[in-house]
Amino acid sequence: EVILAILLFGTGMAVLLQVMSTGLFVSGVNENEIIAVNLIQERYEEIRNTAYADIVENDPSKVVVPGFPAFQREVKVATPQTDLKQVTITVYWFARADEINTSVVTYVSNV
Repeated sequence: EVILAILLFGTGMAVLLQVMSTGLFVSGVNENEIIAVNLIQERYEEIRNTAYADIVENDPSKVVVPGFPAFQREVKVATPQTDLKQVTITVYWFARADEINTSVVTYVSNV
């Protein structure tokens, strides 16, 4: 009976540790997502405060974000119509072995 109780206790503890480990991983992913969205918003505010003619693709490839070495940011600017620019801001980071990204597309007009 004692061996059975120890076996059941050990199994229960192993399951509990697995659940806690998964919860901590998900918590870290959520934190990185929040940081990524804030980095996108920061770059968007910089673009919003820039004159239309000066909005150019100055981050055409992934660039490490200053102060956040685990994150890379990419800004793409396209002109789908006259006096309209499409700005896509993407932030990349790694979770375990996978590269994850989140992006925002916005439009700026010359009106």
